[in-house]
Amino acid sequence: AEALNMMLKQWQANDIGLWTIKEINMPFGYRDGTYSLGTSGDHASETLAVTELSAAVASAGTALTVDSITGISDGDYIAIQLNSTTIQWSTVNGTPSGSTVNIDDALSSSASVDNEVFAYTTKSGRPLEITECRLVSDAGTHTPLTIFDRYEWMSLSNKDSNGTPSGIYYDPQLDSGILHVWPRPNDLASYLKMTARMPIQDFDNSTDAPYWPQEVYRAAKWNLVDEIAMEYTDIPVEKMAFASRKADMLFNEMAAYDFELKSFQFEVDYD
Repeated sequence: AEALNMMLKQWQANDIGLWTIKEINMPFGYRDGTYSLGTSGDHASETLAVTELSAAVASAGTALTVDSITGISDGDYIAIQLNSTTIQWSTVNGTPSGSTVNIDDALSSSASVDNEVFAYTTKSGRPLEITECRLVSDAGTHTPLTIFDRYEWMSLSNKDSNGTPSGIYYDPQLDSGILHVWPRPNDLASYLKMTARMPIQDFDNSTDAPYWPQEVYRAAKWNLVDEIAMEYTDIPVEKMAFASRKADMLFNEMAAYDFELKSFQFEVDYD
């Protein structure tokens, strides 16, 4: 298990793991422009239910009437856009019924008809990399954002400006990644939808089933053989050499398969 986990983490460094690319949704929740992504971080999830209030809710209210309860379950995290230009997070209390969702925490301010409501079940893990990012408006319009590198982010002169986000910078760190949004969002009815490369699963128990496509199985098997063969001195050298060649061949075949199709544009150079 130790060798398998270390081998798979090394595969990540070689950009193996097309199956780990996920869509992560993140309502802003607050305006400081810096968010923590991970299982103990801020509110971001691979699934997100987005709806609106169909009836106003007074301050201290706990019953929400929404356009749709699809995707909202008992115990989910839920966010309500308040009239005080903030977002309040709570949890769903009981299974929603009809168009009513009950929440555990009373609203700290009133909320009007058509204010946004976000809900999700499980926080996402820490992304290794964010490859694409879109700003989704309350009307459902997707606007691509620029992904800054570290130098570009550090070169921004006023990181505390407010407005419509036009770019992000992601620092993966070790435990939770840090996402910077610029400018800091002034419209909390919108949210981010990000394409992210997530870590390959850890194998903690002997009963863990691999969350891989079947095309990876042989490469993983033979590369694990090659990884641990040196620890067993009674294995003949010729068998170790065969295992190593087999592992290389299968890894290369798997790596050639594990890529995303992209379009290319060619232009004529008239010079």
